[in-house]
Amino acid sequence: MSNVVTKDARMELKTTSALKQMLGSAAALVGQDLSSFVLVSAEERAKTVLQDYQSLQLSSDEHARFLKAFDQPAQPNTALKNLMAMESLDERK
Repeated sequence: MSNVVTKDARMELKTTSALKQMLGSAAALVGQDLSSFVLVSAEERAKTVLQDYQSLQLSSDEHARFLKAFDQPAQPNTALKNLMAMESLDERK
C-alpha cells in the first residue's frame, strides 16, 4: 500500500541570489532538488521549534521547586480578589 501525500498548498518566497546559490549547492551535495531541500530543512526546524515550545525540561532542583509551587500556591492579592468579585460577561446581559 502506498502512502502518497498530495501536496495541495503552495508557498513562494524571495531571497538573495547568493542565498539561493548556497541552498542550491547544499541541495546538490545531498542529492535533492532545491525545493525539496528547503522544504525538508524547514520541516525539521519547525518540528524542533514546536517540540521546544511544547515540552518543559527541568533539572531536579527546578522540578522540586515546580512541585513545591503547586503544594504551596500563592495567596490571592487584592487585585485578584477584586477581579474575581466582578460580575462575569454573562451576568452583565
